[in-house]
Amino acid sequence: MAKKIPLADWAAMHYDPPPSAWTLRQWVRAAQIVPAPEKVGKGYYVSPDAQRVTDATPTGAMAEFLAA
Repeated sequence: MAKKIPLADWAAMHYDPPPSAWTLRQWVRAAQIVPAPEKVGKGYYVSPDAQRVTDATPTGAMAEFLAA
């Protein structure tokens, strides 16, 4: 098992400039970072090889429009 690093360090490795702490917390709450970060105290720690995943599948009215 790889050693976990602080979420801010992970963001700095993957993004230039890195997203704000607020944005990173939103990603964690929305389960967009896989494998999920672990909360320790007030901070989050994540595997260095974690990735951000988003579901780009359209929903709602847009999905109905595209299906027509």
